[in-house]
Amino acid sequence: MAVGQERIEARVERASTAPGMEKSWRSSWRLLLPLDNGPAEIRALDGLRAIAALSIVLFHVLLFMHVEYQPWSRAVGNFWYVLATGVQLFFTLSGFLLFRPYTHAMLTGKPLPPAARFYKKRALRILPAYWVALAILLALSWRIAKDPVWLNALTHALFIHDIFPRYNRDLDGPFWTLAVEAQFYLLLPWIAAAVAWIAGHAWRGGRGQERPRPVKHVIVSLLGMIAVALAIRWIGAQIMGSLPASAPNTGGAITALWWLGLILIGMQGKYLEVFLVGAIAATLYTAAMGPRGVRRERLRPIAAGLALLGLAVMVPCAIFWPLGTVLYQAGTQWGWDVLLYPLATGVGYSAILLSAVWGGPWLRAPFELPALRFVGHISYSVYIWHLPILHAVFPFLLPLSLPGRVIAVFVIAYLSYQFVERPFLQRHHRIATGPAQGAAAVAAIWRR
Repeated sequence: MAVGQERIEARVERASTAPGMEKSWRSSWRLLLPLDNGPAEIRALDGLRAIAALSIVLFHVLLFMHVEYQPWSRAVGNFWYVLATGVQLFFTLSGFLLFRPYTHAMLTGKPLPPAARFYKKRALRILPAYWVALAILLALSWRIAKDPVWLNALTHALFIHDIFPRYNRDLDGPFWTLAVEAQFYLLLPWIAAAVAWIAGHAWRGGRGQERPRPVKHVIVSLLGMIAVALAIRWIGAQIMGSLPASAPNTGGAITALWWLGLILIGMQGKYLEVFLVGAIAATLYTAAMGPRGVRRERLRPIAAGLALLGLAVMVPCAIFWPLGTVLYQAGTQWGWDVLLYPLATGVGYSAILLSAVWGGPWLRAPFELPALRFVGHISYSVYIWHLPILHAVFPFLLPLSLPGRVIAVFVIAYLSYQFVERPFLQRHHRIATGPAQGAAAVAAIWRR
């Protein structure tokens, strides 16, 4: 019997190591793991995306535990509230990743990517998981809703709920940031076209070819856009601050101005300047990795300096965290310290981002840990589902303790990724990216 058992085990081992079986195991294992982000993937960015999601989850866990009322938390000024700036890190990453094809086109003299292709890719990326979560949360809340559910659903489906005080954080607190993201997506092709025109990229030679523009022209153009974004935030804040608290119910010109202020900056601000700081980081990265760029060895000391700069900026941001928790409401006035706070966090996170992608192995390694990258891949579902799960919107979550609910966040996020996000991400990755493919090829050479 022992000899027979050994023969069976040997056959199983040989079968499992056969080429066909090994290929089958690899295929099954790949189905369990998240998809790669394609040839232009920068692994460290997955880690940064995970850090952004985990910081928001931890922030809400601490709020759920009422840590701000603990003596030790008050003694340190509740500085852990800076975890909420994970939202700004997400915005910075979006500006960096989404502007790369545009800045590559500007620096190499190629046409800008078509807007239709960009919109299609963004829709495949964010809409499926968002609309599924929105439908489920609406179904769970319609019985206790005080306002018409259809209006709440419409504002959320159109990503304009951040300008409606009643619906801003009604269904899921983080949803307001998705409205800001979607509005940025809508504007990005037009912003890129404006930057290209300002930088002189739209000038055509005798053969109808686009003319490459210097890096400094693109960066100066983006700085001009940041100035415009800050001006819009200031104008919106001035409008809201000059109105009486009763403006929403006054009617006439006063209520019209109130709506104008909300359209300009929403309840929390539009954070356009943060996205644009990420776009500047994308421009610096693309220029450095090009054929006439800088060798990685020379960038490593710069990366170390940027890491220190990023930390130096984020320390005061942590100390003065209340500046980032304001709401723009009628009758409430805010100064430039509040108006510039998002920009400061964007600068800090952009410096850390560039340090992660330019740094040596010792600096990149923490961001490229497999476990952290795994969370980064499913971070979108983690972000949109974590707060409803912590609050146990599903009855089966009620018996779970807080640690159990935190585990449930990642389990449900993984399932959401696999069954909702993944099928559309596969289509997303198949869409040709034009200039992004050229950027990916250059990046592959630069990484060697």
